[in-house]
Order: sequence, then C-alpha cells, then structure tokens
Amino acid sequence: MSWGVVHASFDFEREKPVTTVEVLMRLAYDLSRKWRHRAKPRFIRFTIALIAVQVGLDGTNREKDKETLRDLLNNLRRGHWQNEIDNLADLLAGTAQAADLLHPPFTELFTKVFPQLIRTIRPRLGKAMRSLADFPQAEGASPLDALVNLNRLAHEEPTDVKAVTAWLTAAFLTDVRENHRAMSAPEPRSPCDCVNPGKVRHLHNWVLLLDNVDHPGGAEFLADLTDARNRYRRQHPDEREASDALLVIATSGRWLKEWESPWRPPWQPDPAAPDRLRSVPPCHAASYDHWAEGPANSRPSPYYPVTLDPLRIEEIAEVLDTTSSAAKAAFVQQATGGLPAAVRHVRQLLRERPVQHGARNMLGGDDATDDPWHSRLRRLRLADHLPDVSVDDFVTAAPFATAPWLIPLSAMNRISQPHVGRILTELRTALWVTARSAAGATADQVILHPWVATNLVSALARRGNNPHPSYADQFAALRDDPDTDQDPVRRAYCQLALGDLGSVVTLFEEEFDRRRHQEWVDRLRLVVHAPDQLPLEENYDRLYDELVNRDLAQNPEGRTEIRNNLARLVAASWLAANPFAVRGRNQDQEVANAFESLARISQLPDVAALYDAARGQWP
Repeated sequence: MSWGVVHASFDFEREKPVTTVEVLMRLAYDLSRKWRHRAKPRFIRFTIALIAVQVGLDGTNREKDKETLRDLLNNLRRGHWQNEIDNLADLLAGTAQAADLLHPPFTELFTKVFPQLIRTIRPRLGKAMRSLADFPQAEGASPLDALVNLNRLAHEEPTDVKAVTAWLTAAFLTDVRENHRAMSAPEPRSPCDCVNPGKVRHLHNWVLLLDNVDHPGGAEFLADLTDARNRYRRQHPDEREASDALLVIATSGRWLKEWESPWRPPWQPDPAAPDRLRSVPPCHAASYDHWAEGPANSRPSPYYPVTLDPLRIEEIAEVLDTTSSAAKAAFVQQATGGLPAAVRHVRQLLRERPVQHGARNMLGGDDATDDPWHSRLRRLRLADHLPDVSVDDFVTAAPFATAPWLIPLSAMNRISQPHVGRILTELRTALWVTARSAAGATADQVILHPWVATNLVSALARRGNNPHPSYADQFAALRDDPDTDQDPVRRAYCQLALGDLGSVVTLFEEEFDRRRHQEWVDRLRLVVHAPDQLPLEENYDRLYDELVNRDLAQNPEGRTEIRNNLARLVAASWLAANPFAVRGRNQDQEVANAFESLARISQLPDVAALYDAARGQWP
C-alpha cells in the first residue's frame, strides 16, 4: 500500500548493536518524514524526553536543573540557526553515550535524527510545554520536575536504563496515538485497496516493519513495546480506545521463547487431547478472526506468529525467468521447498541447463567444487548459534536430523553421538522443522525442510575419505537405536536408506492385507522418503531396473503377485522421493500401475486409498 499507509522499518541484523531507545529514534525519524497529502507527524513528547535524558544537568540543585531545562526548551521554541541545532545534537549525543543509552555506532545516527525531530516539533513546542502535565510517569509532578527525574534516572549511579527505556517508549506511543488521530484515513488517490475504499469510511493503522527480530535487540524491543502498551491499558481502564493503533509486522529466523506460553512451536504435533496452546498457522491461513477468537480457554497473546509460505510454482517461474519451462519450475520447487534464497541459488545453476527426465545430478556440480552440498549448508549458517559445532558435525548427524520423527525432546541417552541433541534443538529453534499438518505414520512425525535435509544427506553420502563416520555407519546407528528397533516402520526407513530394499518389500507384503489400506499407504509413504547414496551419474531407468532385478535375484522363491508389484512400487517411489532427482518419464505410470494391481488383488473391502495414491503424484 506504499505511501497510503504511514510506516517505518528497522532491520536488527544490519543495524547492530541496538537498544530500544536507538530503535525508537530511527522509527520516529522515519515516521516524521513528509507523507503525500499529509502533514508531518510530530513526536513532541518523545523528542522532549530525549532532550531531558541527554542534557547534562548539575544534579545537586533541582531548581537549577529545572531552570536549565526550561531555558533550553524555550530557546529551541524561539528558534536556532541550523548550525546551533547541529552543535546541540553533538553535545547531547556525547552525553547519551556516556549514559549507556546509545552505542558508539549510533552517535552518528542521533546527530542525524535529532535535528530533524526538533525542526518538526518546534512550531508546536509552546503548546507542548503547556500540555506536558500528562507526560508519562509525571505522576502529578510538574512537567519540569518529571523531566528532571527522568534525567536523574539516566545519569545517577546506578543508571536505571530499564526505567528510562520504559519512559521513552511510553512517550513514543503517546505521540503515535495523538498523530494517528489526524493521519489514519486513506488519502485521495492512495494505493489503498481495502474493500469499498471510496464508499466506506475506514481508518488505517500505522505500521512498523521489523526484520530479523531474533537478532540482538529485537526481542527486547518487542517486549519493551508490549510492556508499555500493557501499562497504558492498566492506567487508562476507562479509555474507549486505549490502543496506539500501531501494527507491528516482524520477521524472525528463530522461534522466540516469548511465544511459547500461548503458542505451540511449529515442530510440536498437535496433541491427541486438547490443550491451551494454539497452533501457529501458515501465512495463507492467517486471519483476523483466527487471531482474535482462538480456541476456548487459550491464553491471550500480544503476538500472532505465522509461518511464511513457500514460493508457489508460478512465483518460482518468475524468479527463474519468463522463458523457463513449467517442468523446470516444478523441479526447483521440489528441490528447494520454495525457499526463496535457495530458488535464487538454483536459478544460477540451471540457467543454461535443461531439465532431463530421470536425471539425478542436476544439482550436483555447482560452485566449481566436487562437494557443493557443504557450500550450500555453509550459506544456511546452520552452526552460527553453536560456536563449537561445525558444518561437518551437522553432516555427521544427518540421519538423526533428517529422520521424519527426529529424536524426541524427552529422549534420554538414546543416541550416543556427539552434538546430536544440540543440533536437533538448533534445527527446531531455527524453524527448519515443522510438524505434519495431518496425521502421519507415527505420532511424532515431523518434516525437516527439504533443502536442508537433502543437502545434509548428500554431503554425508559423498564426503569420501573423511575422519568422520560414514553414511552407512550413521544410518546403521539410527537403525539400531532402541526406539527405531521397536518400530518396524522406522526400522524399514533405515533399511531402505542403507539400500536393503528386499527387507522393506517383505515388511509391506506381510502387512498388506492385515492393516487398513490408508494406514498402510501412510506407513509406506514415510519409508520411501528415506534418502539414498545411489550413484548420481546413473539415471532413473537404470537404477529402477537394477533395484527390481536385485530383489528378484535375492528372493526368487515363492514370489507372489503382491511382492512383484511391491518391488516395482518401492523402487519407483524411493527414486521419485529424492528432492534433487527429476522424475523419470515412466515413473508416475509405474507407480500407478503397481497401486492399481495391488487394489485388484487386495483381500480387504476398502481399496479407495490405493486408487487415490495411483491417481496422484505419489509419494
């Protein structure tokens, strides 16, 4: 909506280190710019509070300090030449830095912001001085007494930075409330696309766009803002609109603890019994009604976390280029999981490379290296928050991280592998892990992002002579874990990852007429998503024939029609499930034929699940 909505932005990754006061300064500066068809917002209370915090007062004589403040504010009201305001900004910036309210990199920011704020409020300063009796935290004192108190909180030992921050945040929000009343309606010819904008009178929130709030300062800023809003509501219980009409839209690359009370982390499946935690919706399913209503007895929350949607095929086609084929866009979505950064990376790799049916090495040779998977994992910065854990450690832990059930949070001493617990916790916290939206083959079934998962297992399978454990060693360790060994589906997943297709076919042949077909299909789907270390240079057709023939050679006696179809189904599905492989021309048909043949020979009364799988792009 562009200039149709008053807004400001801040990026906690680029602007660091930061305090809440520094963020408020930048936001006030951005909000105070000239908006088309509107007057400039004036942050009168916030600017006066900045002056009060930063001016050097004697600190021994209250009346003298009040007079110093009065003279400074009166001089500002009467007007200064530009160079005098700049000199004052330099002086105040030095004082603020000494009080730990500004970090050294932000001294330059203050000298830029302060003159603009002063020029904006100066025409109204006289009126502001008369109305400062309701200055936040004045508590019945005169305005100048309140400002002297604020200065002493900032400069006396020990400095009460928390109280000063709360005061300045309250002043900022009070200014927002006052400005919003006159600057909330959509302006003529604005890009507002609200329903019936020309017929129904409506108001717009002001918007703060905050990026990377998981970086230092971000969570603190959100907490300070929330605390100030809650204080205002408690202090004004009878006010009809105790809101500041400020919508905060923030992005985070990590799950923040502040969300955990009312919200269930995305990697935790919904429990069988209802609880008071709310599920985090994907962006496309989010709505005001969903946020406002919530389930019965759920805890209130000032936050509404949503997970960002992956790019759709048509959006990926736009990123690739206008001439890209639908097949290339579909393959890139499959390989990247719609992760925008991964799509841009793959675009460079596939720019001159056509998508070949059945190919398994489309993403195996970028960056002029024999090991492109490591370089992609380094770009993802998986180990940034684990300083003593390397990307190689993540690769070594790949079987435990990519298994569709992970290791339960409550597990004790189940896996004797270094760093596994910390790595799994980090993958959850970094939001790479999500629970299935529908029931899976196991109660704790989760999904690791395909771009992360496939690069991890590809790096493990092909790192060659390395002092670390091999692909086979690690999947054997996962197979032999007590939890895995007691669950035939999990054991079959590990067996298939190790290339033991015959054992998997045997299990599902035994279960075929003993288990509901929908449950059987769900269990098979989990298993065939196991990774592989098959040669990348071999295409789908040759590997498919080799796998089917191997099962025939290893199990020649007593073969049933069920087993023959299952061998073809498992081989075709396993090769299709690799996100970095392009589906072969005959793959879908071979899967469909196998399911339809199994449906015809089933002894159970309901075969709808088998026909449904045959009609879709399975698995």
